[in-house]
Amino acid sequence: IHPVRMLTGLTNNKNICLTIVGLIATLPTRDTLLRVAIPSIANQIRQLDTLVIVSDNFSMPASVVQALRRLIPHTAVHLLSNVKAPGAANTWNTGIEYIAAHWPKAYVAILDDDDQWDPEHLSICEDATRSAGSPDVVVSGLRMLIDGAEVPRDPPLSFSVEDFLTGNPGWQGSNTFIRLTTLLAAGCFTEGLKSCNDRDLAIRVLSLPDPKLVFTGRHTASWNLDTDRSSLSSRKSEAKRIGLAQFLALHGHRMNEAVRHRFFERAENLFGWSEEEIQAEVGV
Repeated sequence: IHPVRMLTGLTNNKNICLTIVGLIATLPTRDTLLRVAIPSIANQIRQLDTLVIVSDNFSMPASVVQALRRLIPHTAVHLLSNVKAPGAANTWNTGIEYIAAHWPKAYVAILDDDDQWDPEHLSICEDATRSAGSPDVVVSGLRMLIDGAEVPRDPPLSFSVEDFLTGNPGWQGSNTFIRLTTLLAAGCFTEGLKSCNDRDLAIRVLSLPDPKLVFTGRHTASWNLDTDRSSLSSRKSEAKRIGLAQFLALHGHRMNEAVRHRFFERAENLFGWSEEEIQAEVGV
């Protein structure tokens, strides 16, 4: 049983046929939840039906709860705590289990606590869902902002398993809009995986029988990277080395020689970890 608090808001009667539940995993060290993520939820043209916020092994301070009431007064907010081993996967999975128990036919829209959605993000995802006849996943573009400056890249228009074996072509936390039943069928997030959670999930979703993905073809969410803050994306991040090794142990059997070469080449170029250093961790 997870500790749960609920802030009661209004229901979204206008879109009664399609339930969209937001999911945020958060840490106590972040001030971006209230400063970045929640204001972007408040500004949605198509409001969430419910928002589930899961804190990773801590209780939400009363001041944050009060601020949530003030910022999104018309959204029902459910506050949970991950009481299992710390980490993003367990924190997300705590929320997914709760959503499955209460809104089994929902779509889940994930937002990282330091990212934001454009005001039309959910309305575009909903339109795509209705037009495509309830697909498994709606993929919108996720623009990359480094210290607030956009790094130009095109929104994705297709995916393959191989894309995610070598890198990430553009599907991760804050542009995840997925049918709950598909998320459950794929096995949710892999507990204990230090990094590459998005790539791991994408591979398992794409490996389901005939998954239906729809691409909006436009950026409607923003991924904020702050070079002053230590993160998994930082060069020589030890958690990243462990995560890459774990990912290799999980999915290395899917890689041919060319794919393995690109995997290690990217790991060294982006994160500073050599093939030998990652392989040493796989041995552990």
